Amino acid sequence: MELREYQREAVAPALRGRNSIIWLPTGAGKTRAAVHVCQQHLQGRRGGRVAVLVNKVHLVEQHANKEFHVLQKDFRVTAISGDSRQKYFFAWVVKQSDVVICTAQILQNALVSGEEDMHVELRDFSLLVIDECHHTHKEAVYNKIMLNYLQCKLSGQQDLPQVLGLTASPGTGGATSFEGAVEHILQICAHLDTEKITSVQKELQHLQNYVPQPRKQYDLCQERAQDPFGDQLKKVMEQIQQYMEMPGLLQDFGTQIYEQRIMELEKRAAETFCRKTRVCALHLRKYNDALLINDTVRMIDAFQCLQQFYADKRDTKDPTEQFLTATFEENRTSLQVLARDQRYENPRLGKLEEILREYFQPLGSSRGIVFTKTRQSAHSLLSWLQDTAALCGKHIRAAVLTGAGYSNQARHMTQTEQQDVIKLFRDGALNLLFSTSVAEEGLDIPECNIVVRYGLMTNEIAMMQARGRARAENSVYSVLAKANSREVSREMLNEDLIVLMERAIRVVQAMPEEEYRLKVRELQQDAVASWLMKEARISERRQLHDPGAVYLYCVNCNVAVCCGSDIRTVEGMHHVNINPSFGLYYKVSSGKIQCQRTFKDWEPGCRILCKECSQDWGMEMIYRQVKLPILCIKSFVVETPAEKRRYKKWSTVTFPVKEFDYLEYCSTVHGQSF
Repeated sequence: MELREYQREAVAPALRGRNSIIWLPTGAGKTRAAVHVCQQHLQGRRGGRVAVLVNKVHLVEQHANKEFHVLQKDFRVTAISGDSRQKYFFAWVVKQSDVVICTAQILQNALVSGEEDMHVELRDFSLLVIDECHHTHKEAVYNKIMLNYLQCKLSGQQDLPQVLGLTASPGTGGATSFEGAVEHILQICAHLDTEKITSVQKELQHLQNYVPQPRKQYDLCQERAQDPFGDQLKKVMEQIQQYMEMPGLLQDFGTQIYEQRIMELEKRAAETFCRKTRVCALHLRKYNDALLINDTVRMIDAFQCLQQFYADKRDTKDPTEQFLTATFEENRTSLQVLARDQRYENPRLGKLEEILREYFQPLGSSRGIVFTKTRQSAHSLLSWLQDTAALCGKHIRAAVLTGAGYSNQARHMTQTEQQDVIKLFRDGALNLLFSTSVAEEGLDIPECNIVVRYGLMTNEIAMMQARGRARAENSVYSVLAKANSREVSREMLNEDLIVLMERAIRVVQAMPEEEYRLKVRELQQDAVASWLMKEARISERRQLHDPGAVYLYCVNCNVAVCCGSDIRTVEGMHHVNINPSFGLYYKVSSGKIQCQRTFKDWEPGCRILCKECSQDWGMEMIYRQVKLPILCIKSFVVETPAEKRRYKKWSTVTFPVKEFDYLEYCSTVHGQSF
């Protein structure tokens, strides 16, 4: 493998076996440099084995097919993603491979698994490559793996793998002071057990020739002069708050602050079984969503969001639902008329139209990405493009690219759909993507000559990643936002933070070796001690209450439906109810859930709903021919002897949950002895 001169400079410490972070800009070929390190490592170390860790599922196949395939001539390379059955026999796959490319979560699951087919140790590898290693912090899965590593290291274990981190932007970790930025860089170095951060210094000119920087421009628009559609939505929200007998409750309509407060109100109302307040809060959140959509894209998109919400089946027996549905119906026609009035349309869209008309001339070879915050806005922008006469024509061929995770806001893309869109974009069949942050980091997307950040407010890492997509010659990076907005202020702050980050890295690189080593060691000891203390607290918390004294109530109608002692876990993560009587409390929807993924011993069944009020509770799983209901903890209020509470995750409940025992279950249900 031939490396460019600047890549050779960056990989030098790693080739000498030192733990290091390669810090190179997006598009400079970090992954290729890592492949070279892997090749040299395996050739020079008999019995060596490499784990390449990524933080997004689609990067597994991308790395395997695009970069690491060159190793297949001499070595056994295996790619394992969340969709692969091989993850269930991970230990066996590792033994059969020289290079394993997988998501970090698969390795973490294997490290903590008690199953022989799954379990591996860190010492089973001689080199760990960690892609986008700036994510090695706090609760991120990279950090869980490295805390395991550091615990082994500090306890004196010798045969740990070499670590190679890759990043374009370590960031400042939220710090705005120089000292804070230096501390953040040292923290990342400590977590990755890094001896050296390597960047290009001698071959800087060479790097700049290969990775040109785009020209940055601010495309600013003014506020709407009038917004009668948004004003009417706010009047309806005030009406709902009066119905709740909380007229002055909240005033920040159409903001993230309002959303956070209304979610907190909904949670408290659920815990106190105040159904009227809870249902109103859910509807107010939907109106707030509509205001946010109205601020970002078209009025008609905001209207359709509300219309879809009220088209879904509601609990017609509930007087609060009746009032809220009637209120929407009273306003529906006037809202629809206002939403179609072009005089009040969003000025951002006019500015985006100007940009696209400039860069996508007929017969041109333009390629671009418009980054937006939500899946909803990505889909809305595509609809807007298709409905805009001035942009219709054969020279813009657009699609949406969003994440594969589940969301209650808009349909997720499957991994296959993502890969299909990226392939069409790479081949030129598509030349414009409306994308969420999924396309910012790591994706092998061709060079773009126009990248637009559409009304986004994110940190300096996301900004650098997005800017790094504009890699074609004479490319443009556009910040499209309202004049004097928080988005513009944040973008300018991000520019300062990048300068701060670069200064902090240079200072860490220049630290005397002994001082650096002592500081890193101290940070590692603190991190492991904090982690162990936290794990002990979590374990203690799980034993606070007897499962038999814990009750679960439907979050919507407050009916008590089961005990904590009815719950078991399947594969350590799916929480199922094993009490046969539980079937009296729920009904199933028609048709099985369609799922792209395959599972070891089970397949998805139908959605399950509260028999009383039709609240979604989760889904059935068919586990070795047995139907078991998987419960979503957010759909219940949990009552312990101490309190009633809503939980976001099962991992935070205060009672122990046993693992599901298939044989015991069969003997109990069927009265058979095994």
